[in-house]
Amino acid sequence: MSTVSVIGSQIAGGGAQAALPVIGVSKEQIDSTGAANGDQLFRDLPQFGDVAFTQKVVNQGRNQNYARGDVASINLRNIGSQYTLLLVDGRRTVAYPLSGNTPSYNANAIPAFGLDRMDVLLDGAAAVYGSDAIAGVVNLVLPSNLNGGGIEAGYGKAEGTQRSNESINGYWGSDFAGGRGNISVLYGFSHQSAQLNSDQWYTATDRRSISANGDAIPDPNGTAAGLSSNTPWGQFQLVKKNADGAVSTVGQPYYVDITGALKQGALPTSLKYDIARTPGVTQEPQINRGNFFANAHYDLTDSSQLFGELSYYRAKSETWFGSDPNSVLSSTVPNYVYINPNAYWVPAALKTAAANSGATAIRLYNYNLADQPLRKLTDDNSELRVLVGLRGWTDSGWNWETALLYSRSRTVDSQQSGLFNQFVAALNGTTASAYNPFNGGDPAHPSYGDATPSDISGIVGWTTRVGTNTLGLWDFKINRPDAVHWYAGDIGIAAGVELRRETTADDRDPNVDGTIQYTDWYTGNVNSSNVFLTSYSSDIQASRNVKSVFAEVAVPLVSPEMDIPLVKSLDLQIAGRYENYSDAGSVAKPKFAVAWNVDDSLLLRGSVSGGFHAPALELANSGTIWRGGSTLDLIRCNALVRSGAYSQYSSCVTANSGNPAFYPTIDTGTTYDKSRVKPETSKQYSYGFVFEPKFLPEAAGKFSMGIDAWQIKIENPITSLGTTNELLYDAYLRATHQGSNPNVIRVAPTAADAAQFAGSGIDPVGALQYVVTDYVNGQPLTAKGIDYHLSWRKRDTAWGNWSFFVDVSQLRSYSQTPLPELQAVAKAIASGQLVGIVNPATLAAYNQVGLNGAKPQWRGSAALIWNYADWTVRLRDNYIGSVTSAAYSYVAAAAPQKVDSTQLWTLSLRKDFSHDFFKGGYIEIGARNLFNKQPPLDAGGNYLPALYEDYGRYLYFNIGSKW
Repeated sequence: MSTVSVIGSQIAGGGAQAALPVIGVSKEQIDSTGAANGDQLFRDLPQFGDVAFTQKVVNQGRNQNYARGDVASINLRNIGSQYTLLLVDGRRTVAYPLSGNTPSYNANAIPAFGLDRMDVLLDGAAAVYGSDAIAGVVNLVLPSNLNGGGIEAGYGKAEGTQRSNESINGYWGSDFAGGRGNISVLYGFSHQSAQLNSDQWYTATDRRSISANGDAIPDPNGTAAGLSSNTPWGQFQLVKKNADGAVSTVGQPYYVDITGALKQGALPTSLKYDIARTPGVTQEPQINRGNFFANAHYDLTDSSQLFGELSYYRAKSETWFGSDPNSVLSSTVPNYVYINPNAYWVPAALKTAAANSGATAIRLYNYNLADQPLRKLTDDNSELRVLVGLRGWTDSGWNWETALLYSRSRTVDSQQSGLFNQFVAALNGTTASAYNPFNGGDPAHPSYGDATPSDISGIVGWTTRVGTNTLGLWDFKINRPDAVHWYAGDIGIAAGVELRRETTADDRDPNVDGTIQYTDWYTGNVNSSNVFLTSYSSDIQASRNVKSVFAEVAVPLVSPEMDIPLVKSLDLQIAGRYENYSDAGSVAKPKFAVAWNVDDSLLLRGSVSGGFHAPALELANSGTIWRGGSTLDLIRCNALVRSGAYSQYSSCVTANSGNPAFYPTIDTGTTYDKSRVKPETSKQYSYGFVFEPKFLPEAAGKFSMGIDAWQIKIENPITSLGTTNELLYDAYLRATHQGSNPNVIRVAPTAADAAQFAGSGIDPVGALQYVVTDYVNGQPLTAKGIDYHLSWRKRDTAWGNWSFFVDVSQLRSYSQTPLPELQAVAKAIASGQLVGIVNPATLAAYNQVGLNGAKPQWRGSAALIWNYADWTVRLRDNYIGSVTSAAYSYVAAAAPQKVDSTQLWTLSLRKDFSHDFFKGGYIEIGARNLFNKQPPLDAGGNYLPALYEDYGRYLYFNIGSKW
């Protein structure tokens, strides 16, 4: 008994399958990428877009609210990872557990070595496979029916870096019970060494300088642009309490200079911190990874078969990142901690100044605990999949199949973090064992390190986050390609039911989930998180049940026997699916597709369908999510420009960089209200042609060319204004004297605030305290594009076998009308009511392709594979088009800059041995990024990890044997 894996249709052999734009990525094409993991594989396929989260820690920093470790997202069509469905041998699998509001599958859990092929359906398929299949479907086909085995050892090294990869991969399979059954096993183990920040010049420092063409580039000997104001040299401000209990500052702030002397005034740029330059910081983690996959089947009778799958993936990663700033990220506590003037290490001069001025505390802010320069992060990812099923056929010709599936993904994320209760207690100690923040950093290199470390073993502790997702599924499907016969041929029918149970659990550390809180001794304010740089997050446990019923019909309308001119055949696919979500309601979505064979060589095809996407379980059950960070209080420079203190908005922003009054660290609380937010729905269509000239002589080879245009419209995408846009709207309301944004919460304005706003015509505002915003259903989001495919094969020539493939994906537009609040802001800026905070064109309806360093218009790949006798040569070129950096700068004078396109070549050479002792053996050498191209940098001098890999030429060597 054999089965046929079909993607896009549940009917095996139906003529309407030709209506579906499916890209088949064969094993030889996968091998041509030289990919050592799923992240590298999907980056090399042009139909996939930006990688939203990766194993790189460049943008994840030290915050435990992000997905980290051995992880990479899958983003078909570049519209968001939550709209791509991943199947393994035709059935869905479980999503990565810590991907948050935009769930994704983990590309690195895919055994790239052992894939038999990968089929990519570039069309909406919610009617066939259910929600998540809005952008399309990826079906991983693992090997089965193996007889024999193989083993391969590999080694790879990125030139000029610490990064290397050692691997052992293999497979084995055998028939049993006289051929009635088969078991096939695939396994792989690999070790990836860490890549350090210091390995590449563009990651080795945060220091920036401006080159002649205006680009910002890393420059260890240049200016302090890009450095952090969080520094071990300290920033100390005397404060006192007013009669109303409010805290006010006294005099100018202090800092410690490189001589150890206490100085008064603003922190000089020479003492700003370069965290990336800290020796030992990792750009990418050390990873130990293992994959195991097995499938088996046994023919119970001549018409029934028992089958099953078992797979397990586990990866342990280790990362070292830089020291912690003492950031308090809270909805109620500003970014400060306080020291009692009587604490042991307070300098005598500062004690005297406090006594003479009536100050009752010393505010410590923007301080970095560089005493222990490195912190450790470990991630333990695992994924289990177990499936057992029965399939067969009836005497009347119906194929049937049923299966039970359980899949679980689990991540344990542990890191060393600064703890506030312990830190503040140590700061305020009255003996020599107290923590000393007044001894500065390292005079030899002031921008990193600490020559006078204190013991912080009691201040830095381990915090752990555990995420678990599960998927339980039972389905029953029937199909028959010739269920009904009518004038044009056989009508195929498929139908089925599916029951799913999905669960998610996010177990936060007690220092983060509110169990252990930090209470400020001086103000009495309570911070629900006790961890530096990590906002409060509650534990989440949620589940949903999904009941589905689907039906599909493949209808021939014209057959070749009817001999109609220009219509060799015309086939129609009609599909519909009804789903009932226990937490998101019920929905029914249709799909219609047509395949028109004009003649033997030309096929025209098109489809239209609807989709439905339930919100992520974590999002729908998270309540209010608090997230913090430094932000620009947009109204302040607006007022200073109006009063004439600055001639341009950009001048004000630059002059006040690092000023906590202008750049406070605050929290934003984003609330999801189930009663107000509806699930997302979509409409999509595609149309195109496939040209395979059958009239060419056999000597010309087999040629195929296809072009498909597509559009996806998310009708009510779930979105929110977010921190910056809430502040924009607040600035607009205040500047136009329409009140203020109630979602922006401030303390009462002080005398200093009143002086700052004097003469501006805008009422003074107090310091930002926190921001709240709501998830809402936004305006429609529409993405359009065109896919191009070309292939040519020539077998059994005098010079061997030749294959040539070209795939190009063009994202023509990605547009969304902004929320009404932003439309009002854009009009106010354009009319001059609001001083140029941002270009109003970026707030109006716009095409976002290529903007802000994301979503390039063009991606492409070409591969030439030549096999002659025992030799195989593979040459591949991957192209990523240019994007625009700094398109959304809040400095009106900042011009967007082009990030150049890039081409990366991969070349490999393989020799198979077919004689004597070495029979079955082979060796392979190859190079990814053959010409050692470095990634292009954006306007800030940074490379874009969502688009590019962070290393140059990668050389690899494989040796193996098969039997």
